Amino acid sequence: MSPLAALVAALRLEAVRLVTVRSTAVVLALAAVVGGAGAAALCALAQRADLGRGGLLEALTGGSASGLSAVGVVAALAGALVASGDLRHGAERTALLVVPRRGALLAARAVVVAGWSCVLALAALVAAGAVVALWPGQELVAQAPRAAVLALPLLGWGAVVVLHGVAGLALATLLRSAVAAVAAVIAWPLVVEPVLGLAVPSSGWGDLLDQLLPAAAVSRLVAMPPVAAGPEWAVGTAVAGVALAAAVAALVLAVAVRAARRDA
Repeated sequence: MSPLAALVAALRLEAVRLVTVRSTAVVLALAAVVGGAGAAALCALAQRADLGRGGLLEALTGGSASGLSAVGVVAALAGALVASGDLRHGAERTALLVVPRRGALLAARAVVVAGWSCVLALAALVAAGAVVALWPGQELVAQAPRAAVLALPLLGWGAVVVLHGVAGLALATLLRSAVAAVAAVIAWPLVVEPVLGLAVPSSGWGDLLDQLLPAAAVSRLVAMPPVAAGPEWAVGTAVAGVALAAAVAALVLAVAVRAARRDA
């Protein structure tokens, strides 16, 4: 079987498996609930405090500018469930009978999880938008800048959710546990990265490194652009996105190396 044929077969196999398992509908509903709940919390907060021009963006993304994306955690859970299903039911051995290439299976799972994470992000965004639109007396829409200004951070948030999903897949494969993978995704911005930030020296390169750590990169990708944002802001946001993608790619590479050793 050629590499391309193996990849196509693996994509078909993973897509069919995703749409036939019960957890798919549960995770989709969970993403919508999390998105709606985050928007409701921000709408309620906006009635007690002035959130400014970024209030609508915060409501739509569930406050992801803090560095911890709740919808991203749901996507990480979705990715982890794809990997843990193989571990729990031995599905990988069956899949290898159909597609005898671990590399093709890994690539197919990453593509399917990325696409599935896009669906989860869209479901959460629609739910959040509905809550904001129906919330009585909210002024977030009136205070928000034009749609073109919101487009970039919303796209950044979507990328964050997708990368969380792929990271969940890779971590669950490496740790052989969906629970451990999701716990790692949550612990990183809350515990690990703050500790690393304390260890980084206060210098020019130290400050730069601190801004490129994953949670800091998430904050930059989802942050509202300044009023006078120029090319420098856009370049900084792009660099943050590349840094976050590189961190996730390192996890996927570790999984690929282990798969190659098992195939050898």
